[in-house]
Amino acid sequence: MKKSIAAWEAGFVSIIFLFSLFFLSILSLGMTIYISSTITIEGLEKNNTSIMVEMNKFLEDIMETLLSDPSPETNGIDDPVWAWNGKNIRGYTISLAPISDRINPNLVRKNVFDKTRLSLLFRPGKNADELQQFREDSGLFLGHEAFQNFFEDGLFKKYFSPYGWANINLTDEFAARQLGTSITEDPIKGEALREKIRTLLMDQQLLDRENLSTFLGASLTELYPFINAEPLMNINFVDPLILEELIAYPDYHIRRPEEITRDILAKRKTESLNTENICTILGIDKSNPLFHYFGSITWFWEIAIETKTEGRKDHSLSAVVCRLPPGAYPVNSKPEYKIIERRFK
Repeated sequence: MKKSIAAWEAGFVSIIFLFSLFFLSILSLGMTIYISSTITIEGLEKNNTSIMVEMNKFLEDIMETLLSDPSPETNGIDDPVWAWNGKNIRGYTISLAPISDRINPNLVRKNVFDKTRLSLLFRPGKNADELQQFREDSGLFLGHEAFQNFFEDGLFKKYFSPYGWANINLTDEFAARQLGTSITEDPIKGEALREKIRTLLMDQQLLDRENLSTFLGASLTELYPFINAEPLMNINFVDPLILEELIAYPDYHIRRPEEITRDILAKRKTESLNTENICTILGIDKSNPLFHYFGSITWFWEIAIETKTEGRKDHSLSAVVCRLPPGAYPVNSKPEYKIIERRFK
């Protein structure tokens, strides 16, 4: 599906959505955005065309670098893509940021706040119960503006991100109902997903990649990859506060969480931690929810390219790139990345 729009807000040249992710409800507020849909905003001034072309070429080169990572199952400080960060080429400055290694305010369970110091991130007078009710009443949102009543802007940008997949073991059951309804366009299927997650909670059961398909059954084809069993955050990039508070979550029974956090922070400065490292350091296996919080893959990246040329108007490109999670029974193949958002100013 392709739509052309003759006029748009000043400064925006194009916004491209190639995946529906949560955007079915988040971006359109009820209007369906289908997978592979594209919105193209026309009217680009001719004298800006060369800048657009160069920026897009940089973006393509960065994508190629992501794909050529020799250790695709571990994203860390030594990945080739970080050579782009801070680089200045012919007046273009490039920056990268992992944006899925944070708390997703759309999907997080309220106990994460109630049982940790992360509750202090709320504005005075706000709490996790109100956030959960807000999602129930208003839906899921991609923009940070929707959460301004709950978190100060600076704190939100540092600790939160609405970009991320939904791990079935960690997603709030009511948020999952909204997400499932948006993906399938069927409230009955959304409620069925909520019931499945509720069953997992009652049985204290955790799913992994191998048994996810059996659990979801026929609904797997509709819900996957949006609902999966992949670790949410990359332990190599997650903020120290989030790292320590989740490790210290009382129900996970990790001894000496502060000491373990310091150890992880020290190690990741000199090496990239993989899944085996994580399990060894934390002393856990797949039966501990921390296995589903912390992995070694970053699922969403933000890439920014800016130019400041004397005598010419400043321009910028901001793109969000997502990595698709592997199938329930993945074959040995390269990871797949999609540009889900592209903004020009």
